[in-house]
Amino acid sequence: MSARSSQARGRFVAAVAFLLQTLSPTLIAAQEPPTPVRHDVARAGNEFLVLRHQKLVEGSHEDFEEISRRGVWPFFEGIGTRVVGQWKIVHPEGDGPTGYEEGFRLARYRSYNHWAHTRRGIELAGNGGDFDANRLALQQRGELRLDSDGPIFLEGSMAPGGPYYHPGLDETYELVGSETELDPDSPKPVRRGAAVNSEQELLTLRRFRIVKGTFEEFNRLSREGVWPYFEKMGARIVGQWKVVHPELPVGAGQIGQTTESTDYDEAYMLVRYASHPHWKATRPSVMDALGGNGPDYDLCRESLRRRAELTLETSVRFLAGELYNSPPVYLPALEERYLLVD
Repeated sequence: MSARSSQARGRFVAAVAFLLQTLSPTLIAAQEPPTPVRHDVARAGNEFLVLRHQKLVEGSHEDFEEISRRGVWPFFEGIGTRVVGQWKIVHPEGDGPTGYEEGFRLARYRSYNHWAHTRRGIELAGNGGDFDANRLALQQRGELRLDSDGPIFLEGSMAPGGPYYHPGLDETYELVGSETELDPDSPKPVRRGAAVNSEQELLTLRRFRIVKGTFEEFNRLSREGVWPYFEKMGARIVGQWKVVHPELPVGAGQIGQTTESTDYDEAYMLVRYASHPHWKATRPSVMDALGGNGPDYDLCRESLRRRAELTLETSVRFLAGELYNSPPVYLPALEERYLLVD
């Protein structure tokens, strides 16, 4: 951990502790007029996710996430956002960059309008202690951030996750030695050993460029053919989403402005693995050794083949960290009274 990031974390913790312990309506009023809020019923909408990429001071990702957890996410979850997670990019297959590190954050919103409205969070939550803690945390995070890409807008929903019922085939097998030659196409039943504990799970963030207009079929192949087999092998699918390009309202500036390609669509998929060796064991060329080659394997392999026909280009990044568990947060209401004036 760098000296700069350690100092930033210490300043943040001390400042937030002061805010949470001593902030009062009187102090808020001295800074700016109180802005309380009442809320309408929850609005419907298609789930909308926002992916952001950060370039951070070397050694500061842990502090960046801690600042987010303590100061930013409670406020944003209070205005309806659901944080999926914040992860550091790691390089298990080679050297990464020097002088800085990178991370990704994924957050869920009810709709594009919901996301746009959270840019003016005071209108959704008012300006109590949570608002001040969020504002301070954003400032502290800014000291650790060198650059930021995005937002990348994604449309879709989280993966179903199972449970999946894979009935065993009514077959009988005989254990043979390693000297016995087997036909490559012969049945490959498997038994599994005890779970291998891993200190740090790994996530893959895979980006696809696919044939224009094929995302629904691409996603169906994933859900129905690929994911059940991968989840049987111990992977956990977080989700798969299409990149969208919403029409920005007049006066919104260039925030999130992106241009849709006429040649292809883009999609992202996020998957959890216990470790890098676990990920390697699930590669299509060797996955039958982990999951067997029954009908579910044949369906998975065929679905992967058909998905590959729709794929023009793909790349993968490895992320370290865990999903944010969105814990309950108690933000007590301030003891104030107001009269409606407008």
